Amino acid sequence: MGEVGHKGYSVAFIDTEIEPKSHKILDVGSVKENGSNFHNASMSEFIQFIKGSRFVCGHNILTPAIQYIGNALVDAGVSPANIIDTLFLSP
Repeated sequence: MGEVGHKGYSVAFIDTEIEPKSHKILDVGSVKENGSNFHNASMSEFIQFIKGSRFVCGHNILTPAIQYIGNALVDAGVSPANIIDTLFLSP
């Protein structure tokens, strides 16, 4: 097994801000274990940022955020099986 940060085991932690009425993506924030970060609403830039991340982790990202950023995650090469929602890990 590799350690966190080892090639193939990288993780990007994400958070989204979606406008409730228009469903427009207002912002996506992300940080990787190496300290690099992203803060923007551009999906193409978000895809470039998370490319190479094997896992994506966030709180309450499977519903409803995934319907807005799911295609970006797939385009970046993140397997749907590697999306971790910490909502289900918290009591």
